[in-house]
Amino acid sequence: MRLKLKFRKIVETCIYSYELEKMKNFYVNAIGLQLISEEKGRHVFLKVGKSMLLIFNPKNTMVESNSIFPIHGVITPPAIIHFALEIENEDYENSKTVLSQNNIEIEKEITWKEGTKSIYFRDPTGNLVEFITRDTWPVED
Repeated sequence: MRLKLKFRKIVETCIYSYELEKMKNFYVNAIGLQLISEEKGRHVFLKVGKSMLLIFNPKNTMVESNSIFPIHGVITPPAIIHFALEIENEDYENSKTVLSQNNIEIEKEITWKEGTKSIYFRDPTGNLVEFITRDTWPVED
């Protein structure tokens, strides 16, 4: 009989950028995530509700260092990825205002068949970021 693991959630999402300061400014000052820690030129760690968004500079994470972290990264140029940050339904309009106030262009808005909504935009590295309202996916807190 094959063992199966039961997973609770994704704890962290990692993205890569050579421009950590620009990315930190975007996610902390424009989007409002909480800075947990950073190592200049290597990484920025941000809190997203009950999860973490980690931003690594691949130039400095693909080589051996004195860091406690293993070697990892993406082949240059870094891949552009997509991830979603869940928001409360009542914060949907406010999130559009925050994006507008920070001159962040909304690429697309979608109302899903269940009535939930998504807003798509790009971060400074080109990653596709989504604000998605609660209950779009069958996941619990």
